Amino acid sequence: MDEPIFLYSFRRCPFAMRVRIALHEKEIAFKVVEEDLKNFSSRLISLHPEAKVPLFVQGQRVIYESAIITEYVDDLPSTKKKLMPEDPAERAEVRLWTYWCNYHFKPAIDRFKYGTARFAEQECQGSEEKVISHLEKMESRLSQYPWLVGKNFTLAEVHLFPFIRQLSRIQPSPSFLERFPHTQNWRDKIGARETVIRALET
Repeated sequence: MDEPIFLYSFRRCPFAMRVRIALHEKEIAFKVVEEDLKNFSSRLISLHPEAKVPLFVQGQRVIYESAIITEYVDDLPSTKKKLMPEDPAERAEVRLWTYWCNYHFKPAIDRFKYGTARFAEQECQGSEEKVISHLEKMESRLSQYPWLVGKNFTLAEVHLFPFIRQLSRIQPSPSFLERFPHTQNWRDKIGARETVIRALET
């Protein structure tokens, strides 16, 4: 690739983590620009209409929104296997898992994790039960299949793993996680991948 890739990132941001995992999975070289979430760089502000991470820059090409970036990364020239399935139905399924994560699972985790420190009390009511309900959805799938979509590691794993990891790292650890052994095994299997280890260190 002629033009270097710059990823404006924040190490602990699960959305930025998605992109770093995808880039490492595809063995595509990139340079990280670590951002301060309380004081974004003028460069990021000038390029991203919402001033958020992650932001992908390759020459004149500027891409934002993590799931859009990861699909773009998956289409870049690489010797590694595609992360998005070839089957149209399975591609749709990956995107449905991503939609569910972004608009249902992640908001429930946030309200459970941060509570009234960030959200109105009414929004936080039943947050634990909502998280458990979402985990039941994942557990049901992972009790039957090794991965969320099809027989292979896909962008569904890339997109959901950072949020399961975030939930698992809450202190004290939520006791209800023990009810979901297949989901925990899936988390640990992904966390042990060399590409994911490198992404978490980036």
